[in-house]
Amino acid sequence: MSTYKTYISYVIQKEGQHVHGFEIVDLPLPKYSFYLDNSSQQVVKWASEKQKQFSDGEAVIILNFFNVSNVK
Repeated sequence: MSTYKTYISYVIQKEGQHVHGFEIVDLPLPKYSFYLDNSSQQVVKWASEKQKQFSDGEAVIILNFFNVSNVK
């Protein structure tokens, strides 16, 4: 399956503090889509997986995301 690169900016919130972060991830490109923008569904799925890496009391908050091309 093909992939496309997406820049995701996020904040990790925990008691009284927060840490900004970003990642450029390869998201799967669907064979077909019923929506014009499938990225949002893939980013939500990515955030759910990312959330599992953190302990209770920490939350991943997505700030922004967009598709990028030719990142080297």
